[in-house]
Amino acid sequence: MTHLAKISRRDALVAALASGLAATSARAAEPGPRKTFVLAHGSWHGGWCWARVADRLRGQGHRVFTPSYTGMGDRAHLLSKDITLETFIQDINQVLVTEELSDVILVAHSFGGVPISGVADRMPEKIRHLVYLDAVVLDSGKSAFSAYPAKEAEDRIAAANRANGGLAVPNPTSLPASWGLAAGSADYEWVMRRLTPTPLRAYTTALELHAPIGNGRPKTYIHCNQPENPVLDDSRALVKSSRGWNWIDFSGPHHSMITQPDAIVKLLLRI
Repeated sequence: MTHLAKISRRDALVAALASGLAATSARAAEPGPRKTFVLAHGSWHGGWCWARVADRLRGQGHRVFTPSYTGMGDRAHLLSKDITLETFIQDINQVLVTEELSDVILVAHSFGGVPISGVADRMPEKIRHLVYLDAVVLDSGKSAFSAYPAKEAEDRIAAANRANGGLAVPNPTSLPASWGLAAGSADYEWVMRRLTPTPLRAYTTALELHAPIGNGRPKTYIHCNQPENPVLDDSRALVKSSRGWNWIDFSGPHHSMITQPDAIVKLLLRI
């Protein structure tokens, strides 16, 4: 074999090896399957509270929708006495319908757990997984206030009656410690200036389900335990006493989607 032939074979081998490594690297760099998330907010909030989680998910190529309920957040101008829990359920339903979504990972924070249970009851075929992020969970026939500590419910009703004749529960004057936002911090001020009143009837109208909670769809409860939110004691007890739940203990506060968005995104992408 000539010297030139040896060089040619060696070059061909190096090129083939390089090509194989490049292909392997490209496969490793390929993103996972694109997922679709709909993120539902809690009391006094709007879709804005999911901004950090949504930005990170979109940055990884996923589809994300963060609707605000009628009369709240960027839709606060629509506040009216006609808003009930059913209005919030329809708000989310219409996102699924008009955006022609399917295989949806439906995530709720806090009070948002109530309307997503209603959504699953009405259109389970569109849902891949339900995620309750430190959220309220109700049996059929119960209202949100039936799951809250009696004093908490009474105080919110009284505040609504004083502020606007019972139309909506006004914003808190300070944020609960369980939210994990330090008074005077940038995050605390960011949240405080965006809060909007919550229509009172969304709390007091009953959730009507025709099937068990989740309607047969996979469901996960993320328990934020640093610190625990006492408003959710009954919800956590209901989940623990029921079958078919995936339970995750998370070391973070109630508002972990704001304080620890990277960790929440990792949890959601593992579901």
